Amino acid sequence: MFVAPYSLDEVQFAYCNRIFLRWRTHRNRPSPVLAALDQCTLSEIAARYGLEMLESASSQNELMAQVSMKPDESISVCASKLKGQVSKWLRLQLGIEPPTDLLSKGYFACTVGNSTSAAVEAYLSKQSEHHGYASRALPPVYLREYEPAADDDPIVAPSHAWVLSRFHMVFSTWLRRGVFGSAEARAIAEHWELMQLRLRFKLIKVSFVPDHVHIAMRLHPAVSPAALSVELMNAAQERAFSTLARSVIEAGVERLWQPTAYLSSYGDLASGQIRAYINNWVKRGEQQYDLSNYRM
Repeated sequence: MFVAPYSLDEVQFAYCNRIFLRWRTHRNRPSPVLAALDQCTLSEIAARYGLEMLESASSQNELMAQVSMKPDESISVCASKLKGQVSKWLRLQLGIEPPTDLLSKGYFACTVGNSTSAAVEAYLSKQSEHHGYASRALPPVYLREYEPAADDDPIVAPSHAWVLSRFHMVFSTWLRRGVFGSAEARAIAEHWELMQLRLRFKLIKVSFVPDHVHIAMRLHPAVSPAALSVELMNAAQERAFSTLARSVIEAGVERLWQPTAYLSSYGDLASGQIRAYINNWVKRGEQQYDLSNYRM
């Protein structure tokens, strides 16, 4: 049976994709011009690439910003665009024409969102109760949490930056029909697990109920979360119609998923906390506030 795969341009996303970026000058050399880079100017730079500057601050040695991105944008592309344009702006202000190393090669980035890591992962654990399945003798749900392995980091960590990214995705079945029992959900989750190395992501937790699934994961910064979500949708659909055909036929679905998805970045700090951090950094001085040891 041929079932049309999903394409990135047909899937509609409800999303919140935000990152906190921070980088320093080359060799941490002070640059008074960088301290004069205000949010209005940085917002103009970001808008050229469809990025929204939520907050920013700079000193003579570093710049930080909270940025909202579209779901198909990757962290590394966003950082590259902003760093390149800020470097160009600095050269213009300093009257330097040839390319010059004014900013450090690496950068720090972490995903943020409306919820924290603890809230998102607790929510995934409560899907059985939330949808009224907990009281059943055999609840049609599947929940799995993945223990981080020692070799996880090379899959999701870049070479020249310190990036901590987490995303929460939700896919709903076609017309919200009940397709998944625990066996079907386990088969799909195991299939996704085999794709992690190739697609550069690591599962944190999956939570299936009959008509939708929640996924928490880490991504390599070069990976577009929207593009990855389409890969996962297609892989699950192929698996379902090839080896779980009885389940999808009984459910009466034309395709496995609705052509929609929810996508949200998150981290140990919520977006509002990052906003407060940047404001305090500006008011009290950067030496009193340091996120360099921040962990997700």
